[in-house]
Amino acid sequence: MTDIQTNVSVQFNVPSKSDLPPTQENISSSERPPRTRSRRRSWWSNRPAPSLNKYFGTQEPAYKPFDFVIKPKEEPVRVVCLMGLEQVWQCILIEYQDDMIIVDAGMEFASGDATLGADYIIPDVSYIKKNIKKLRWIILTHGHLDHIGALKHLLPDLGRPTIYTTPLTLGIVKKTFDDKKDLIKIKHHLVNPETEILKLWCFTIEFAEVNHNIPETYALAIHTPKGVIFTSADFKFDYTPAIGKPSDLSKIARIWSEWVKLYIWDSLNSWKQGYVPSEKEIGKTLDDAIRMAGGRILIATFATNVWRIIQIIKSAVKHNKIVFLSGRSMVNNVEICQELGYINVPKHMIRKLDKTADEMPDQKVVILCTGAQGEEFSALARMSRGEHQQITLRRGDTILLSSSTIPGNELAMASMKNNLVSKDIKLITNDSMDIHTSGHGGAEDHKLMLTLLKPQFFLPFFLDATARYAHRDLAINMGFDPSKILMPNETGSIIELFDNGVRVAEKKLPLRTVLVDGKWIGHLSGECVIKARQQMSKGWVVAFLLKIDSESKTLVGNVQLESRWFVYSSEVKKIHTDIVTFIAKTYDQLLNKKMSIREILRKLKDDLTKHIEGLIGREPIVIPMFLYVTKDAFNFDAQTSNDDSIIGMTLEEQGYGAD
Repeated sequence: MTDIQTNVSVQFNVPSKSDLPPTQENISSSERPPRTRSRRRSWWSNRPAPSLNKYFGTQEPAYKPFDFVIKPKEEPVRVVCLMGLEQVWQCILIEYQDDMIIVDAGMEFASGDATLGADYIIPDVSYIKKNIKKLRWIILTHGHLDHIGALKHLLPDLGRPTIYTTPLTLGIVKKTFDDKKDLIKIKHHLVNPETEILKLWCFTIEFAEVNHNIPETYALAIHTPKGVIFTSADFKFDYTPAIGKPSDLSKIARIWSEWVKLYIWDSLNSWKQGYVPSEKEIGKTLDDAIRMAGGRILIATFATNVWRIIQIIKSAVKHNKIVFLSGRSMVNNVEICQELGYINVPKHMIRKLDKTADEMPDQKVVILCTGAQGEEFSALARMSRGEHQQITLRRGDTILLSSSTIPGNELAMASMKNNLVSKDIKLITNDSMDIHTSGHGGAEDHKLMLTLLKPQFFLPFFLDATARYAHRDLAINMGFDPSKILMPNETGSIIELFDNGVRVAEKKLPLRTVLVDGKWIGHLSGECVIKARQQMSKGWVVAFLLKIDSESKTLVGNVQLESRWFVYSSEVKKIHTDIVTFIAKTYDQLLNKKMSIREILRKLKDDLTKHIEGLIGREPIVIPMFLYVTKDAFNFDAQTSNDDSIIGMTLEEQGYGAD
């Protein structure tokens, strides 16, 4: 598909109100009479000349923040970025005096050494809990987990405030709760975005429909005492959506007349030229693939890519094929869409994957599954390894990966693809056929949104610094005043809206990384469990037991040592003997210094860690243990042997991996 380019350029250098004559447009909100709907005049001029200095030699000066006068004792509207400045997820707190609302409450799947072994990360709401009387409502933009996934953890802590959202998003929220008894405790209000404007204390909220890869996605225009905050959520402009309607451009353009003070902008794909392909075009390609497949066809996509799922199911039914669903999230989301009428096909045409898929004629089978990112325990990854209980892949199957690889998942994807092609299975990806398009718009979508809104200030959001600074450059190239682009780089940063301007506050809200690890929820900061896992991934575990005479505090018998995943079989006895000798010698030296047992063990642990690091070049977790015994009651000859000091074995010595 050919990218559509545009030569439209819009000027964004708008003089501040203090530079303009006292007209109806620029008098302060406190002096302004009741507003009537009228279009503002524009002052688009003085576009900065393009400069190549940053590429060829001369260093341009750093952009200075916009300078404005704050009125005496003026209380700002505060926008707190609880997440969205360092990662792909969203949770925004908006506060003014005694009123507080939350926009979205997402989660991020944990990855990397920093969160080793944890499941996912959720927002730190400790500040909200301290000011719980201010919290009024939670507003949700759409049903993706990076916008709603933390609610099942946060709602009980926040006193279960009312959720304002739409039917599909609410249905997905409910599916995230493990205990069904909690569902009756959820307070909600279903919004009709086409006709309803919410008045929530000092905030007035208007919904504007935008396209994404899930139905019921809405941008929000939040009217505050200090101006309009517009957050785009995740968006793209699809003029020919396969299902649903195009984005409501007329409403977005009309919101411009309300004078948008701050635009919080989804930065994803802002660096990619052109527009992203339409879902309608992708639907045609998928329909052709389903129609032409002579054998079984398996399609892996995100369970949250609901528009894609609906298209696949409709195409399969049109060609008289049975759709089998694999993956809990896939099954859940399809059930919700059936309940709400988004999927209206005979029920027997959609089934959970079972062994009947192997028994039916191959040309009648379409398997819709999770695993588009090669996740280890996803349906397709298990199929690729031959570990799926309901189905076995075979020659003649066709697999479509209707997704793009998320950065960081390259190794998992490569491993899964290798497993698939080695089974002589036809594998089709987006590189060879247009079977996927992003739910986030490209550079031209971002230019159009900025052109429609003409905000006074804007905040690139929802990604790490590299993407957000690329987004800033896009706006500057369009002529937006660099001093009015807000670039905080840390979660917890506070944006303050005043009558005469917007700024990043000097102080930020101190936030900690909150991990969900199984049924445990806690902070990453200072958490010994995560630190221990990080250390164990590099040096593994060494534990030793000291038998100490209860009276003299001297050692009784041999030091017993146990290690796991530490050294190889060929060197285990030599290394263990060296360690045991070091422990016994160091203990006697420390005991002679009249140290307490607690002090001895603490010092012995530190010294042994350094000794092992010098010995083998790795730093394991060292676990000291001791047992008080009475020397008279301890039968030395019967209870010890020469091998007690080196009882630790490698996994190979214990029989693991022998076959």
